[in-house]
Amino acid sequence: MEDQNQVGREHWKGRSSSWTATAAQGLSTDDTLNQMLMKLAGIVPGERVLDLGSGTGDPAISIGLALGGNGAITACDLTPEMLAKARDRSMNVGLDVISFTAADMTSLAFADNSFDCVTCRFGLMFPEDKVAAAREVLRVLKPGGRVGYIVWGPYDENPPFFVIRRAIAEAMGQEEGAVPHRHSLGQPGQLSEILNAAGFSKATEHEMRYKRPVDDLDDYINRALIRGYSETVDKLDDEGRDALMDTLRAAFEPYREDGLVMMPNYARLGLGWKPA
Repeated sequence: MEDQNQVGREHWKGRSSSWTATAAQGLSTDDTLNQMLMKLAGIVPGERVLDLGSGTGDPAISIGLALGGNGAITACDLTPEMLAKARDRSMNVGLDVISFTAADMTSLAFADNSFDCVTCRFGLMFPEDKVAAAREVLRVLKPGGRVGYIVWGPYDENPPFFVIRRAIAEAMGQEEGAVPHRHSLGQPGQLSEILNAAGFSKATEHEMRYKRPVDDLDDYINRALIRGYSETVDKLDDEGRDALMDTLRAAFEPYREDGLVMMPNYARLGLGWKPA
C-alpha cells in the first residue's frame, strides 16, 4: 500500500514552486477567510496557536499580526519548500512570533495539552484518516482548547474553481472530469461528524460566503493557471495562449458588478472544543 503521507509530500513538493511564485509577499492578497476564522475561533492575544497545513503562511501570518507580539504561533506543513516562503512572508511584515516546523498533521511532535487553539485552512481533506488527524489535534490541545478547520464548500458553488476549469476543458476539447478532491468535505455535516468521532465535546459548523473583488482579472487568471494548469498551458503556442486568455476573460464576465469582477467564494468552518 502506498504511503499516503509520502504521496502528499511529493505532490506538494512538485507544486511548491508554482505556489511560492504566486503567493503574496506579506499579508494575504485575500485575507477574508483568515479574519473570519480568527473571529469565530475566538483567537486572542496571549494564546499559543498551532497552524496545520500552513503552506506559504495562511492563516499563520494573519494570526501573528492579530496577536501583536503577545502570543506564539507554530506553523506546520509537510513541505519545507512551502514553509520557506511562509518564513520569508513573515519576515516581510516584521513578525517574530512564528516558528516553522515541517510535520505531518497525523503525527505531531508536540506534547499533550500544548496549544490553546489549532487552525487548519484547506488541509483536512488530504489525510487518509481524517478522524485520526483530528484526534492528534485533540491530544495537543489544552483542556477547553478549540480547533478550527476550513474546507471548501461544494464545487458547483465555487465559481473561482469551476469557471476556469470548465472554460479550459471547453477550449481544449476535453471532458471536465471528476469533482476535485479539494471539495471532498464541502457538504454540511461532514466536519461535525469528524470532530465528534475524534472525541471533541462540542462541534459546530459555519458557512463562510463572501465575494472577492478582482482588481486585475488577467493577474487573477494567470495566478490560477500557474497553480493548477501549468502543464496544460505549457503545451500551447502563443496564439493558443492568447485564445485561452480571451476565453477565460469572457467566462468571468457574468460575475462583473459595476465594472468590477466579484467572485463568490464558499467555504465551511468546523469548530471543535476539547473537553475541559
